[in-house]
Amino acid sequence: MRRIVATFDDTEDATAAKQALREAGLEPEEPEIDNPFFDPATTMPEGRGLLWGGLLGGLVGAVLLFMLDQNVFWIPRISPIMTAGQYMLVFLGFGLGAAIGGFLGGVVGASRPVSALDRPRVAVMVPDDRIGETEDFLRERGATAVDGTVTYHEHPHRKAATESSSPPD
Repeated sequence: MRRIVATFDDTEDATAAKQALREAGLEPEEPEIDNPFFDPATTMPEGRGLLWGGLLGGLVGAVLLFMLDQNVFWIPRISPIMTAGQYMLVFLGFGLGAAIGGFLGGVVGASRPVSALDRPRVAVMVPDDRIGETEDFLRERGATAVDGTVTYHEHPHRKAATESSSPPD
């Protein structure tokens, strides 16, 4: 089974898609952002924190080790690192700063609340054999984005085995 989430620009299109899904034998639901890690249509906030933290940390680290190389300030325990060349120190400072800044930016970004989307969305649970059909169905009805997350895998022979083992009416 797969949970498919479609995003629409217009509320009327979302309502019409819900009705069309009901007519097709599927049960649509209103997706909630109770756990953003399982919602494929939600952008995660730590991505921006990782990017900016890595860039700023890299820049600060490169500048600090460059200043240390130019004897602007001196830290006694870091003096063995000064045997490296000037460019290597700048690259080392950028790498260390990017790693530390990226980690801190990701932690800060992950602690921020996930913002709700402004656009209407429709979610539906679909069996594995109807995924492509349902995605095309939603796109035909005006979905601007269709994303899916596998909730559990349904083996094709399992369905055939359960149908053949059920007693006739």
